[in-house]
Order: sequence, then structure tokens, then C-alpha cells
Amino acid sequence: MYLTKLELPLASRQAADALANVQTMHRLVSSLFGASRESAQLLYRVRVLRGTVQIYLYSAIPHQSLPAGVQLAGQRDLSDWLSAIQPGETWKFDLLTMPSKKVYQAEVDRNSQRRVLRSPSERMDWLHRKAEQNGFVLLQAEELEQSHSRGTHSKEIGGLMVWDAYHYQGMLQVADADLFRRAIAAGIGPGKAYGLGMLLVKQP
Repeated sequence: MYLTKLELPLASRQAADALANVQTMHRLVSSLFGASRESAQLLYRVRVLRGTVQIYLYSAIPHQSLPAGVQLAGQRDLSDWLSAIQPGETWKFDLLTMPSKKVYQAEVDRNSQRRVLRSPSERMDWLHRKAEQNGFVLLQAEELEQSHSRGTHSKEIGGLMVWDAYHYQGMLQVADADLFRRAIAAGIGPGKAYGLGMLLVKQP
């Protein structure tokens, strides 16, 4: 698995279009690999810092090309690090995710609809459950800012998309190394095609 960091100027039209529509950003990052997001096993996270749009990516394969205006800021093969992870290790983490639940919508003939959890305690309980399911324990976790993002599909598959996400930082401890490796590769929570769920970790 690879960790890649890309940058593009915040003042560019390309950045403005991608930040305004999660579907545009999705197409931008998917175009780097010459493959579908699923086959590239792609996760990504977008940050805006000091006039630059920074895009972090996890992928099973290295990128194949860079669109005009996008710069490669670094790339690292994580295979050795992933294989060396052991239970008991502690890591700082950073996660943008959508704590949510599925609600049955019989009146509109849908199987279910995903709803964001509205109370901080519900969201934190959700995060602890996800940690347990993904092979780690939260030693400390803080909910930071909420973010809103929008995008558009064709009307045939839903039209307007709205994603409400929450930013978490803290400290975790690995309980099950195999599950934890899977969490790094697969992400946590919904919206993985649109910049959510990428679990970033670093040494404390």
C-alpha cells in the first residue's frame, strides 16, 4: 500500500471546482490511477493549509499520472510498516468521518437512509464501536470541527449529495493487528469515495 501527498494551489480554478463538488474531487483523484477507485483500493483526505490544497491518498498501486496543475509532494510504500504493526502499539490518529446510522424509510419505499448522529455522546459512542470493530482502542479522542461538503450525481442516481462529517484526533492502541491493518486500507465509516474515512496515524 502507498501513501501519496499531492498539492495544488488554492487560488486555481481546478481547486475551486474540486472543493465545491465532491464528485469533481472524486474524479480528479481517481484519474491518477488509470483504474476505478475500488480496484486501486483508493482512500483520500483533503486539507486546505496556507493557500494550498493538500490531498493525502492511500492506494494499493502507485499513481500512474498527474493532471496539469497537480504536484507530487511525496510518496511512500507502507508495506513494511503495515506488516510490522504489533498489538499494544500506540499511535496518534487523525480521522474525518461521518458518524451515522441507517434508518428505514418505508413511506418512500427505500430500504434505508443514512442519518448523521446529532448528539456528541452518540457520535463518540459510534467512534468507540468502530474502533473495536477495527482492531484498536481509543485511549483519547477529541471531536473537533464539523464539515459540510456537497456534490452532484445524475438525477437517475440521486442528484444532490450532502456529506456532514466530523474531525477527530487523539491516541489509539492497537488490539488486533490484522483488523487494524484492514482499517488503514479500507477506511472507517461511509463516504469513502468522497474523502471520508481515511485513518491517518503517526508516532506519538
